[in-house]
Amino acid sequence: MYMKIKFCYLITFIFLLIFAGTGAADTISVDDSEGADYTSIQEAIDNATSGDTILVYPGTYEENVNVNKELAIKSYSGNSDETIIRAASSKGDVFHVTANSVTINGLQITGAKTDEYGEDKTGIYLENVSKALISGNNISSNSFGVYLLDSSNNTLANNSVSMSRIGVLLWNSSNNRLNNNILNLNNHYGILLYEFSSNNELSNNTANWTYAGFGIELFFSYNNTLVNNTASNNRIGISLIETGYDYLINNSASSNDWSGINLQSSNNNSLLNNVANSNNISGIFLIDSSGNILDSNYASNNTGYGININNSSRNNILKNNIANLNGKEDLIFNDSENNTITGPREEVPFPGSELAGVSVLLTYLIFGRKVRGK
Repeated sequence: MYMKIKFCYLITFIFLLIFAGTGAADTISVDDSEGADYTSIQEAIDNATSGDTILVYPGTYEENVNVNKELAIKSYSGNSDETIIRAASSKGDVFHVTANSVTINGLQITGAKTDEYGEDKTGIYLENVSKALISGNNISSNSFGVYLLDSSNNTLANNSVSMSRIGVLLWNSSNNRLNNNILNLNNHYGILLYEFSSNNELSNNTANWTYAGFGIELFFSYNNTLVNNTASNNRIGISLIETGYDYLINNSASSNDWSGINLQSSNNNSLLNNVANSNNISGIFLIDSSGNILDSNYASNNTGYGININNSSRNNILKNNIANLNGKEDLIFNDSENNTITGPREEVPFPGSELAGVSVLLTYLIFGRKVRGK
């Protein structure tokens, strides 16, 4: 009997230990005055347990915040204009996240510039993390707005990112989702996917008024999908450099200083039903880019060219595109071979329209280019 009682006590003790470590998550409050659990976000994080929620009351918080636990950090009011997190030191990130499954929601985040070595600092920096949710934030006046390094399976949704050198940067970061973000008035890039950032989904983002650069650029990144994005009033709307197997579907890249959609040394991509109108040089411009499919795109009213296939761009397939009313030529092939055009002639007009067949014949005879059309 004694042994049975002792065994029962032991089992009860083990269960108490187990359930002590799996208690319900707490909600912790932060207010920059008094009346809450803590007056700083960092203090709340330091005293929180993974899985807790930190509610930040309206106010201005001057902090550089390190998030090293699975936490949800949210504004109490849900209004980012009321809850401002400003870098205490402009030489550090406002939020530096190194834990998985972190949520940052409903905050205004500002004030990260460069450190003493000239390194860019970030509003929200995700370093080697996954399953983060960054949503509903106003991220402005930082060197980088949001930076994902070696980070996968994260979601950035419904954020406004402005007045940064780069709005959103992904470096070696794959399988992320960027949805419904607004990236206006940034200096060099609205969104940049850089070096081995693959299998990302960009949908319904707006990247306008990038002063010196690109609305959206993919550099040395593969298998990304861009759907229903808008990139206007940039130097180039959407740019692919040394990429492959990317899908651009239903995007609008109009009214840019140079090209709407620009492919450079990029192969085997698919451009489907995009609009690239009213750009200052070309609607769609391919440079040294081969094996791409351009299907049912619109490239009209551009100051220079509608669709410009240039500089050793080979084996591209163009079908059912509409390119007309462009300032110089609607469709031009220059130093390009084995490109195929299908679809009614009037939908992809050649220079001179009525003399389309003559133009193709002369091009073939003089330069040895092969252009097939229906």
